[in-house]
Amino acid sequence: MKKTLVSALTTALVVGAASTTFAAANPFADVPADHWAYDAVSELQAKGVVNGYAVDNTFRGNQNMTRYEMAQIVAKAMAKVETGDAATKAMVDKLAAEFRDELANLGVRMDDLESRMDNVKHSGFIRYRWDRSGGNNNEGRLDEQFIRFRLNSAVKINNKVDGFARVEWNHDVNQDASTNRGAEIQQLWVHGKVGTTDIYAGKENPNDHAPFVHGLVFDTEITGAQVTFNKALSKDGKISWTLDAGKSSSSRVGGQAARGFAVNSRTGVIEPAAGGIQSRILGTNVNYVNGKFDANVGYYNFSNGLRQIDGSKSVGVWGIGLGYKAGDFYITGDYARANKELNNQGKDSYNIQVNYKGAKASVAKSWGAYVGYQKLSPTASPWATYDTVYWNNDRRIGTKGWKVGVDYTFMKNIVGSIQYFDGKVVNRGGNDKARKIFTQVTFSF
Repeated sequence: MKKTLVSALTTALVVGAASTTFAAANPFADVPADHWAYDAVSELQAKGVVNGYAVDNTFRGNQNMTRYEMAQIVAKAMAKVETGDAATKAMVDKLAAEFRDELANLGVRMDDLESRMDNVKHSGFIRYRWDRSGGNNNEGRLDEQFIRFRLNSAVKINNKVDGFARVEWNHDVNQDASTNRGAEIQQLWVHGKVGTTDIYAGKENPNDHAPFVHGLVFDTEITGAQVTFNKALSKDGKISWTLDAGKSSSSRVGGQAARGFAVNSRTGVIEPAAGGIQSRILGTNVNYVNGKFDANVGYYNFSNGLRQIDGSKSVGVWGIGLGYKAGDFYITGDYARANKELNNQGKDSYNIQVNYKGAKASVAKSWGAYVGYQKLSPTASPWATYDTVYWNNDRRIGTKGWKVGVDYTFMKNIVGSIQYFDGKVVNRGGNDKARKIFTQVTFSF
């Protein structure tokens, strides 16, 4: 088919676009303002009926075109004449009949494209955070600022398999560029469902899919697999049995790298290992949910192949957790106990917490608050989800005390958080103070 400016003008008349009073910037380099078809072509471009060639900003009115290209113009014209007069609509219907095969094929192609676009969903956030902690004797003193960027990509592979990728970049404002780590792939996993069984494989965070005692023991990425067998008991009741196996990631948690366990060659006691030594994680937990009530119990083993002072190569932790929803309140109580301790800092961890409402990123002026009392042992809570982790010279310190926090959504997708912890260091007879405050603002997308 010959595409000429005459046919372009005809199309313009079909969609009611011709106008001698139309004035706009010249959309195409090869259609000068004094050309007899300038107004029609310009308005067609402004209305999105024709696009031209972006590579050189030309219309190329004398160039041959395919039936498929003409069908694209007809499809756009059809969308513009829904409120037109009867004569105009009749002309467009005649064109639609002529190009019905191409239009059908175009619809199939567009539907396929839209379907593929729906297969990938992106989300994430930009966050600024400031931490300050410390006590008497300079124990756990830390003043930290960091900026975090996180990009999540959820992928639908087919009706039974999906995938997920998370890229994260952290920048410690108080450190120079040479000591800051660049962007890293924090998560990369696939998920499949066989009957009622969920299977995750890759670099994933088990706590995201089947939490163990509400994150009191560990909330970090592992490279391995998780299998959860689910069984419905009633309309609101379900029981799940989860198996986890893998190696801990070296990804940062806050400004610190995730760590395994090692033996201190100087003191001969078990301590969190420096970055680079991974823990092998093997464990299981059972989760029960029935309406407003939930319960969880399980056991996990952390090892790195290094022989400890008692001749073993691992640390075992068991835990139990309970939760109850009462209106706007959610109350949790969790307890975990390890078979070893670090520097007389205790073998057990616990957290009792009352949560009220909750800030929703999508709802402006929504808010939430919480108060709790907790004790964190370095072995029973090697990677706890809570923000009161205490460090000193790259070592974990056991603490116990009160915490209170508030979250508030200033406007849609902008949430501010503040938390204060006041307690004591577990060892040295519990006489050393332990305090921590953190504030952050999160911009979600």
